[in-house]
This record gives sequence, structure tokens and C-alpha cells, in this order.
Amino acid sequence: MEKDKKNIKSPNTYVIIFFILIIIAILTWFIPGGSYEVNEAGQNIAGTYSRIPANRQGLWDVVMAPIIGMVGNEEITGAITISLNVMLFGAFLEMMDTIGAINIALKGIATKYKDKTAILITILTFIMGIFGTVQGAYEEGFVYLLMFLPIILSLGLDTITALMIIIFGTQAGCAASIINPFSTGIASGIAGISPGEGIIFRTFSFFILMSLCSFLICQYAKKVQKYPEKSVQYYRYKQDLEEFTNTEGKIQVLNKRQKKVFYIFLVTFLIMIVSLIPWTELNKNFTFFENATKWMNNNIVVGTIFGNNLVPFGEWYFNEINGLLIIMTFLSGFVMRYDADKIIKILIKGSAALVSTAFIVPLARGIEVLMTDSNIMATVLNACEKTLGSLPTTAFVIICFGVYIILAMFIPSSTGLAAATMSIMAPLAIFSGVNESTMIVIYNFALGLVKMIAPTSIIVMTCTQAVHVDYGTWIKVSAKYILILFIACVGLLLLDITIFS
Repeated sequence: MEKDKKNIKSPNTYVIIFFILIIIAILTWFIPGGSYEVNEAGQNIAGTYSRIPANRQGLWDVVMAPIIGMVGNEEITGAITISLNVMLFGAFLEMMDTIGAINIALKGIATKYKDKTAILITILTFIMGIFGTVQGAYEEGFVYLLMFLPIILSLGLDTITALMIIIFGTQAGCAASIINPFSTGIASGIAGISPGEGIIFRTFSFFILMSLCSFLICQYAKKVQKYPEKSVQYYRYKQDLEEFTNTEGKIQVLNKRQKKVFYIFLVTFLIMIVSLIPWTELNKNFTFFENATKWMNNNIVVGTIFGNNLVPFGEWYFNEINGLLIIMTFLSGFVMRYDADKIIKILIKGSAALVSTAFIVPLARGIEVLMTDSNIMATVLNACEKTLGSLPTTAFVIICFGVYIILAMFIPSSTGLAAATMSIMAPLAIFSGVNESTMIVIYNFALGLVKMIAPTSIIVMTCTQAVHVDYGTWIKVSAKYILILFIACVGLLLLDITIFS
């Protein structure tokens, strides 16, 4: 048993990236230097590569690379705002967890619709998808699983149905990642674009993938309800019923303060979505937010109270989102009448829990630092330009999707995968006539699908173990559904490059 646990242990992201830094430093002694001409936006222009002397990197350069990756220099933008965003998001979620409003609301919804199976499954799947797309729900999946399991089993359904709702729901949401700071946010920062770029397509993908997941789960549930003996877990249904339905307990009800906090939670993500959509790029005549912000900045009363440096919705970036998270964290605490000392302790606790995740970003940005300082970045891109970059757009997108699926098997961390690859893949997308935002969609799709089935997926291994489902059984039941989702993702990618790009 101990041996099996070692076999499914996820690779340590820090170790992976550190070895990549060492390998990059070694390669700088063998790969020739090069450079590209750049356009006004600072992007490399395809076909303009030329050789220049390489700048070989040593051990001291390896040590300094993550530090420069954090604070930045003349050529590399520091990752500190992205790291801060990760930690402040952790603080906000810690506040929500301490108050408990979200968990109580979820239990209430599950109880309300327990006699309407299809509606219940659809609602719960979409809620899990929302958690996946806005906060990257992953490790905490088994908490939701144990929360819903008593109601699911009481309807004559099996543990597989509950697993599908949690795993498919959260990871399909992660695959879309409309504003997920741990994947889209970090990947966008590394690619040098706003998290708002591509948000319309990601929102469209979210509804398509979640609707498909809900339909597939409902079809499975309908079969199990009609023919219980066809469930692979039928042999232990009575045992599951005895073990899990006794944990339901008394359903709590949101009090007035918790209801207000729940609304704050919803409003926070609504503001994040609205603020990141590039309104004027979608419609040059839509200047409402720009005009309103200009008026507030110039108004004596408003400008005096809030300052005259407000940024309009549609132009927000990590700094503005960080400010929003601080405000909403404190506001939630004040609504619950926590004193300032308790609020700050919660903020520090939540931030501390994600320090390890936040530090991955500058560590991985060190890869870009080494490649840029050594002048080999352009040479690597030129090699990719002549191979992958020369492929037709459709073939390029599909191959990149396949590459990311393989990489995600070994690096199932959203932050780690983005940090280790996006600095190369985003510029490569430009050479192939694909937007950086499309490459981020490719990365999200691949990661979401892999975390539904891979043995390196924490949510798969913890949830299946919690409800006594063998990993092989999960593969047997879920494989065909994941194949359907894979085909849907390919279709969405082709739609993106033909219509949305």
C-alpha cells in the first residue's frame, strides 16, 4: 500500500523547476545566441532572427534568476504582483472558509432539490464548475464530496455519481478558468497579457463544458436509478448508505450576517469578471466605464475620498484585483463583526497557506531570466518557429494540446505547468498566427482533462479513496465520458481560432 502511494505522488514542482534552471544554464554553453526584431508592442517579429554572441550562465546566475524573476529588471517584468495575487486570494478564501457561509449555502441547495434529481445534479455540477473557474477548486474536492454524498445516496444513486459531480464539475470549470488566478491569472502574467484577454471565449467554453458534463452525469444517474445493479459499486451500496448517510446531521441555515457575506462572495467575482473584460476592444463605442471613471477622478468629492487614480473596468490588472481582494476580505470580516486583530490573523493565515504556490511563479520566471540574459531565448524560438511554427494553425493548435496533455501528466500543478512552459509557448503562438490567449486556453483545457483521470491528480486520488472506489474502477467508468469532453475541447479550440480569434 505504501508503495502504491509513492507511485501516485505528484512530482515536486520546486524540484522540477530547479532542475530546469540547471539544464537551461548548461544549455547556454552550447546553444548559440540570437535576437529578433520587435514590433511596437514589444513582440518578436517572425522571420527576423539573427545570430548574436551567447552569454553563458553559471551557478551564481542560477541563484539570482528567481530573485530577478520576483523583482524584475529592464527586460523581465517582476512576478511580485502575481505572487501577491495568489496570497491575497488565499486570504479571501480563508475568510470565506472561517465564516462558513458557502458550505452552508451549498448544503441548503442540495437539500432543497433532493427530490428533483436532474435539477439537483445540474445545479451542483455548475456550482462545482464555478468554484473551479474562479478559484481553481482542486485539493478541497473531497470536502464537497462528503458534503453531498448523503443526499446523492439517499436518491438511490451511487458514489460514482457523486464523484462525477465533484471531479467533472470542478475540473471542467478549471478547464475553462474564466478568471482562475492560479492558472489563467498566472499564465497570463507570464505571457505578458491581461487576464481579460480571451475572457469572452473562456466564458462561452465554460457554459458549453458545464452543460455537457451535467448532461453526461444525468444520463449516468438515470441509468443507475433505473438499473441499480448496473452500477460498478452496487455490491457495496448498502454499506455506503450506512457509512455516509449518518454523517448528514442537522442542516444549518445561513444567518443574516452569513447571507451578507455570501452576497459579498458573489459580488467579488462579478466585479472581477466585469473589470477584466476589455470592453472598448469589443466595442469602441462602449466607453461607459471609461467616462464614469474619468468623472469620478475629476469630481472633487469622489476624487478627494477615493483619490483621482481610479482605473476603469476593462483595464484592471493584478494590482487592482489585489486591492479588491483586500477590501472584500476586510468587509466580510466587518460584516461578521470580527475585530481588526482577528481579520488580520485570518488574512495572514490564508496568505501563508499559499506562500509555497506564490513562490513557484518567480522561481519559474527564472527560466525566462536565464534564457533572456544568455540570448538563447530567440534561438530556441527560432527552432520552434521552423518546426511547430511552420505548421498550419489547426495542426499547430491540436499538437500543442496533445503536448500539454502529456506535460500535465507529469506537472499537474496549474501554477507549475504555466510557469514551466508559458514563457516559451506564448511567443511560439504568435509566430504561428495564434493569440497568446488561445495558448492559455490550450493549457487550461489540457490540465482540466488530465486532472479528471490521471493518477497524479490529487482530487481523483483523494476522492476515490474517500468513498472506497478503486482507481481502476474510476478509469473504467469515466474514460468514455472524458473522451467525449476531449472531443468537445478540440472542437472548441477549432472554434476559437476560426471565430473568436
